[in-house]
Amino acid sequence: MEQLRLVTLEDADASRFALRELPGKVLQSLGLTYGLAVVQATGAAERAGLRVGDVVYGVNRTRVLSFEEFSRLVVQRADGRIGLLVRRGKTDLYVAVDLGRPGPPEGLPWPPPRGTLLST
Repeated sequence: MEQLRLVTLEDADASRFALRELPGKVLQSLGLTYGLAVVQATGAAERAGLRVGDVVYGVNRTRVLSFEEFSRLVVQRADGRIGLLVRRGKTDLYVAVDLGRPGPPEGLPWPPPRGTLLST
């Protein structure tokens, strides 16, 4: 049985955006190698046009091949603005979402700080 993960992104205005990994058979039927189904979209995500049932398969014009890659691409944007490649039915869309400056996403590994050099 596949272990499907859930990720939730929230911002200071209580906007909530939750996605769940899709099983391989569903992805194959959609012609995708990887994707996350939108299971909740409120606030900024909803205003941007995301709908429950949309399948996110890319972030910032890069196709996502794993949960870890999705995580890395989302947290790279410190300003909270992300562009999502979305499949809705048989249509592919680009949806720009401004989540403000989100905190660490639930379910995603937050990257450690990059090499910081302190001098005394």
